[in-house]
Amino acid sequence: MAGYMNNGYGGYAPTPYYNPLQPQMDRLAQMQAQYQPPQQPQVPQTNQGILWVQGEAGAKSYLVAPNTSVLLMDSENERFYIKTTDSAGMPTLRTFEYKEVGVNAPEPQKQQEISLDDKYVTRQEYNDLRGKYEELYGLLETATKPTGKGE
Repeated sequence: MAGYMNNGYGGYAPTPYYNPLQPQMDRLAQMQAQYQPPQQPQVPQTNQGILWVQGEAGAKSYLVAPNTSVLLMDSENERFYIKTTDSAGMPTLRTFEYKEVGVNAPEPQKQQEISLDDKYVTRQEYNDLRGKYEELYGLLETATKPTGKGE
């Protein structure tokens, strides 16, 4: 009887189907299991709804779906990023710095007021200086003119 084999108990059982492609498919499955695509590093999220990244490099590598904008908080600096993609999936990254505003927030240091009196001259001071310059220049010209005597 073709297609049946003796099962050892006096009966016959169907022959298991042999697929010649099975060993090749098993090898393909093994190779696929060995290859793991590189995964984007995941930063643990402590607050739901806030996406944390590690520095600007983390923000640049964060994948965003086309036509989407996401707010990414920097876990290393006082910065946040808004990453936007167009319909083709091309990203644009904008960087912002933030500071705390409130009752207990430290006051930013105020810049010292600089007196402009020492940096600039008035029109009157300029005209006085120009008059002195022209007077000295005139004296210099008359002192260096040849007199024409005794040549």
